[in-house]
Amino acid sequence: MANSASDCTDSNGPVFRTKRPIGFGTILMCAVPFVAFGLGTWQVQRLRWKVNLIQELHERMAQRAIPLPRRINKDALPDYEYRKVAVDGVYRHDQEILLGPRTRGDGQVGYFVITPLVRENGSTVLVKRGWVSMAKKDPHTRPDSLVEGPVHVEGLLRMSEQRNTFTPDNDVIKNQWYWGDVEAMAALSGAEPLLVERRHLLTAWIHLDKSPSVEYSLIDRGIPVGRMPTVEIRNNHMQYVITWYSLSIATTIMLWRLLRKPVNRPMKVKKL
Repeated sequence: MANSASDCTDSNGPVFRTKRPIGFGTILMCAVPFVAFGLGTWQVQRLRWKVNLIQELHERMAQRAIPLPRRINKDALPDYEYRKVAVDGVYRHDQEILLGPRTRGDGQVGYFVITPLVRENGSTVLVKRGWVSMAKKDPHTRPDSLVEGPVHVEGLLRMSEQRNTFTPDNDVIKNQWYWGDVEAMAALSGAEPLLVERRHLLTAWIHLDKSPSVEYSLIDRGIPVGRMPTVEIRNNHMQYVITWYSLSIATTIMLWRLLRKPVNRPMKVKKL
């Protein structure tokens, strides 16, 4: 009786059998679903970590302000970021730093005013006092903002900003700051490597008078206006989770279709 249809043989001749060629593309296709699934699982873990971190920072902001210690442990600063602190001192307006330009929600362009604050013990901290419009960039145009004498400041303890890929380098010589490099600002002004972002002006405006005219009045006078407390940490891990898991599913389906595809090329095998 003749052999099966998949074999072409005679009593003395070679045997022909089908064989699926395994090339680099097939090997790569087999690896992609597992790699993508692993990356998606890793992003799930990163998502949980980021959500817990943001929740922790929100809890810090909700706590009452604590006095800024006389001696600051630099190694402990990350554990107190976004914590409300209180500090007293005298502003050094001659060492004022402008961070920007920055655009408000209403489209106005301006700068954040950062002023060194000299404390009673002689140490200096940087205070991010708030936003002023482009027209009030020059301190001489806003005399009401040049507060003299001792001041009491309450705000959030902040560290350096995360620089965007497209953000240009800061020009220290020209005192042009595009991103908040707290370490460089502190070295320039002889301050501690931390930033206190003042919030109380805007908070008072919200609780005492909800009319936007109060805020615009401060802007017209050139008095720095703070922002609502917010955690400025990006959380795009859910998008990454969806992307990697979708890629894993898509490549798995492609691999399944590839392996189910019938093989038409025969391979010659010598018969023993």
